Amino acid sequence: MVGQSGFYATILILLAAAPLAADSPREVLFPSDAVCYARAYSAQHLADHPVQRVSPIALRPEGAKVEDPAMLVWVTISFRDRPDEALEALAYCQVQDSTRLGCIMEGDAGAFTIAAGKKGSALVSVEKAGMAFETATGFVTLRADAGDDRSFLLQPGPCP
Repeated sequence: MVGQSGFYATILILLAAAPLAADSPREVLFPSDAVCYARAYSAQHLADHPVQRVSPIALRPEGAKVEDPAMLVWVTISFRDRPDEALEALAYCQVQDSTRLGCIMEGDAGAFTIAAGKKGSALVSVEKAGMAFETATGFVTLRADAGDDRSFLLQPGPCP
């Protein structure tokens, strides 16, 4: 029979050997409201990808708090044929699975996911519903099944 001190020693050894609970994708991607992600594509990249329409794209968490595990994220985007027009959309994001946030854009404007990439990056992927952005003259839509605007690898940086 193991004494009380042996029992506690065994419990401590088992706890030390157990893997720590992994952080959720929300905690990994947005540990604070001061973490944003962006990518501005170079002229060479756009020349090499002539059907890509997105030039810069950025994600910024909304400071307003909503009920956990949800969060609000602003998407800011410009298109190469509209370089002076920065379009914004608000998305409601929650943990979709152990690796991704699932985001639904306000006003039924579509959906996307955000997954943690290598070296602190964020991979934004357009979902089946697409992503629509309202312009002064209508809508511009990114589709999950066509074009070069289906996924974006963004780098972390301070929020503007």
